Amino acid sequence: MKLPVLVRQALNQAGLQGDWTLTPVGGGDTARSGLLEGGVSRYFVKQHRNPLLLEAEARGLEALAARLSVPRVVHCYSASEGGVLILEYLPIASLTGSRQWIAAGASLGRLHRVEGPARYGSHPDNFIGASLQSNADHSDWVAFFANERLTPQLQRARERGLPAQAAERTGQVIEQLDRWLPSRPPCALVHGDLWQGNLGQVNGEPVFYDPACYHGDPQVDLAMLNLFGGVPAAFYQGYQAEYPTTLRYQAWPVYDLYHWLNHYNLFGGQYARAVDDTARRLLTTR
Repeated sequence: MKLPVLVRQALNQAGLQGDWTLTPVGGGDTARSGLLEGGVSRYFVKQHRNPLLLEAEARGLEALAARLSVPRVVHCYSASEGGVLILEYLPIASLTGSRQWIAAGASLGRLHRVEGPARYGSHPDNFIGASLQSNADHSDWVAFFANERLTPQLQRARERGLPAQAAERTGQVIEQLDRWLPSRPPCALVHGDLWQGNLGQVNGEPVFYDPACYHGDPQVDLAMLNLFGGVPAAFYQGYQAEYPTTLRYQAWPVYDLYHWLNHYNLFGGQYARAVDDTARRLLTTR
């Protein structure tokens, strides 16, 4: 297809001259994605009307790159009309078999075992999907998750018409967060948007992508990996081998609630039931 003007401008600024073709690639709900090809060169490109979203993704990939295999950032272009992110092209496929899942768990464990700064957040603000995500730092994890995660999403959800019962129950969860969350869990760099669609493999080696990084409780990544279906036991075998830790299952529904609220705010009413059910289950947990 003919190159969009923004993509052409991004290529020029990056010094990537030549005749390029762009093939749209499906998947993803936030940015338009495609495969750029020119001779023997191939890149993965993302376009979005909000350049700040792609700048944030680039920062997240660069932060993770020290400890995880991620697509290399080639160039990030920003203009008033939108942004373009040019990434290394990787032929990413789904994880299959115990060996690959063990390797994925071990990779994530190596990321999580490294203690981060003393304060939670401690990363430039970014986006979870298309929603702004504040990473203002806090010394207390309960305060961080209440003020920078659940409360802003609940406010947006109320404005979008979240049913009163679901909103009331979610508010009660926020008021009682210390029932499920510790005030000082380990503080590590987390992927932040680690559902199974943002994890794959290349030649059998795990690759992570589309992050929404910040410093926080490593269990947020484990919870989200199970949001749409559990991961194989082999994953935890690899994870625990690198980072032996207790899986604090009681916290996972709180972390799920954040994502269900965000899904409601981005995609609409079909997620109101998940918000209400998750909040109700938390409130009935002893």
